[in-house]
Amino acid sequence: MKSNIGTVSLLVAIGGFLSLEAGIHFGWLEGPLWRILATGFEAGTIGGLADWFAVSALFYEIPIPFVRRHTNIIVKNREKLTEGIVELVTTKWLSPQVLRERLQGLSIADSLLRSLDEPAQVQRLMDFMRWLLLRVSGELDHPKLAIFIQKISNNQLREADIASPLGAWLEDAVREKRHHELLQMALGQFSLSLQEPETRELLLKKLSSALKQYAQRDWVKKSAVWLGQKTGGIDPELLTDRLIDLALVLMEEIRNDPDHPLREKLDEYLLELAANLKNGEQQTLSYLERLKQNLLLNDRSRVLIQQLLDRLKAGFQDQLTDNDRPLMHVIHRQLLRFLDELRNDPTSRGQFDRWIGSTVMSLVDRYHHELGAMVRSSLGRLDDKGIMLQIKDKVGNDLQYIRLNGAVVGGLVGIGIALIRWLLL
Repeated sequence: MKSNIGTVSLLVAIGGFLSLEAGIHFGWLEGPLWRILATGFEAGTIGGLADWFAVSALFYEIPIPFVRRHTNIIVKNREKLTEGIVELVTTKWLSPQVLRERLQGLSIADSLLRSLDEPAQVQRLMDFMRWLLLRVSGELDHPKLAIFIQKISNNQLREADIASPLGAWLEDAVREKRHHELLQMALGQFSLSLQEPETRELLLKKLSSALKQYAQRDWVKKSAVWLGQKTGGIDPELLTDRLIDLALVLMEEIRNDPDHPLREKLDEYLLELAANLKNGEQQTLSYLERLKQNLLLNDRSRVLIQQLLDRLKAGFQDQLTDNDRPLMHVIHRQLLRFLDELRNDPTSRGQFDRWIGSTVMSLVDRYHHELGAMVRSSLGRLDDKGIMLQIKDKVGNDLQYIRLNGAVVGGLVGIGIALIRWLLL
């Protein structure tokens, strides 16, 4: 509620001064007492007017020559005022030390337990957590998240030393024959690929190109190729089919014979690769580095990551549709278990308070400058009139008492001066 006590005190001083001066002038009031009172009201009027000017000069521009530039002080000094407020907030009122002292005397665990003492309060917390998880899971399929995961994974994979562990794992897998199942799958897939028309066409082109290049070496080889083609001894079609048949037979032999020489040769190559990985052989490590770099930084990997994120989002959204889903049951049980542990174990409460305190203070230490920036930004959004009205609304009533004090003190000083003059004269 707006206070008008300053205005009332000024009007009382002016009214008293004018009334007494009129009474003395017209002879209605005689004697030194009335002159002393008139002097007091006169001084009160001067004091009230002076403090009215001082208070008004804070908020408004007063068109008085020579002193006009010293009025409207708040607006003209808003930058200094803003920085002063920012300094007060960041170094005094909400300094890290003040916040740290406040947190040290605050039992966050007890406050949490009191607020969640009723089942309805726990249910409201569950509803909030479900809403929060829904909001978070709703952004899981964002394309930028897939790119971010791809880059982070590639950086982590590139920095990780996987050569020695990979070599040890590969050596154990070969010695214990755990790779045979994977080899069986690879041989089966290779056999299927050999039987595809595209494979036959590719092999035929390569064979025909090789015969052509062989015939171009000299006239003897050219004659031999020509003679073979004319007599039917060299037929690329038949040769292609024969090569495919031989390869299929070889694949079948390798699949059915665990002790096939090619299997043993492959095991030797794999063991050699494992040893190179474990011993840090430079060429093998260079190949591994190239493989690591190309493993994730490609469009197919990004598509795969995006598909995984889409499925993850769909799964989360389904589990968060209501509180009766298995995921929400798990969260509810874990929350109740956590609250029971806090309720029954003072050590856990102390650890929780210390963890919250250290977490909050680490955030305060890291982002404390943002507090000043936020205050500065909030004040900066106000125009000159807005910031003036904000300050006036907060301290305007208190400033009215400054005007009252000016009138009262001025009046008392005036009475004192008049008494001294009367006594001496």
